Amino acid sequence: MFDLIDDLEKRGLLESFSDEKKIKEMLQTKRTVYCGFDPSAKSLQLGNFIMIHILRRFQKAGHRVIAVLGGATGMIGDPSGKQSERKFLDSEQVKANAECIRRQLSKYIDTSDPEKGIIVNNYDWWSKTDILTFLRDYGKKFQVNYMLSKEVVKSRLEVGISYTEFSYMILQSGDFLRLFKDEGCQIQFGGGDQWGNLTTALDFVKRSLGSDTEAEVFSFKLITDANGKKFGKSESGALYLDPEMTSPYRIYQYFMNVSDADVRKYLYIFDDRPIEEINAIYERHMAHPELREGQKELAKTIVTSLHGSEAAESCLKMSLALFSDDFHGLGENELSQLTDGLVVVQADEPKNLVDALIELKLASSKRESREFIGNGAVKVNGEKVTDVNFVLSRENALPGGYLFVKRGKKNYASLLFKE
Repeated sequence: MFDLIDDLEKRGLLESFSDEKKIKEMLQTKRTVYCGFDPSAKSLQLGNFIMIHILRRFQKAGHRVIAVLGGATGMIGDPSGKQSERKFLDSEQVKANAECIRRQLSKYIDTSDPEKGIIVNNYDWWSKTDILTFLRDYGKKFQVNYMLSKEVVKSRLEVGISYTEFSYMILQSGDFLRLFKDEGCQIQFGGGDQWGNLTTALDFVKRSLGSDTEAEVFSFKLITDANGKKFGKSESGALYLDPEMTSPYRIYQYFMNVSDADVRKYLYIFDDRPIEEINAIYERHMAHPELREGQKELAKTIVTSLHGSEAAESCLKMSLALFSDDFHGLGENELSQLTDGLVVVQADEPKNLVDALIELKLASSKRESREFIGNGAVKVNGEKVTDVNFVLSRENALPGGYLFVKRGKKNYASLLFKE
């Protein structure tokens, strides 16, 4: 069987193991592994896709995978990495989020055969557990001093941590025991910020079933860019996997704009091709970094993995349209995606270009607007405009009522005439 752990190590992704040698031995044969997902929103984020992609790699390597929706734990809130207690989501909202994420995960994980993979919701068992059973069967096996020693709790002691959040690791531990017993799941993994929860869960399983129980955990490094910024966060906030919340084009542009230093790192994470092939791509890229071939390969790989090859081709077409200032080959949906991340102003009536530049935040005053226009620095739908009396209207808009206004080389905004 393909040594996936060795490959992930070479890609620089792995951080901690409960027992590295034992995990490698176990994965020489088909095993069941699991990872959990928090339904704090109706869509997972780009950062979550690292864990999804790794689950998918385990599945492709011949292992059985379980994606666990935190329908119960999502009502509590994981204190990991948080400086203060989360606000509770309404229970109905958590249920709705979990169902949305179930559908999302099913796009990426093959659940056509339960022997290949399943998606479960921990609400299904915790909602049936009464408080006395919880305290006697679960709480009894946890020593408070042990829980206090975990970084996830220690980091919150000064500002305070409620009993509710303090209990989170008990719930996650119960998940591992449940999946071990019912699904034969012997391995759990998560991000580096989950290490305290992972090891607590493992300890609980071994205390419940015996110290020689064949169960292990491991974690992955938290990914940051070359500037130390958390992966998957844009200037305008989180990037979501739901195309209605974050367009494929915006994801594409996120990766088109990563630094040269991050190209190989991200290809190592998301590109299944052998490391030697990725290194060759990176070497070609660094020979002529100004061509951004590495970013193009990365953006194509990610969008294809998330939304399919047609979406990736469409994003390439949109990117070329912005570069060439030729929008006329794009459909309404593609034009709509191009506005994602831009300043967009809706208009009902024709608008003078001088005033529009100010509304679109491309100029700070009428005097500055006139200067930009007079100097030939302004384009409308790819055409240079030097007439300060030029009027933007529905008649000169693209399909869907879109007008793209560009000032200088990279400053874009959009005026939208809705039908």
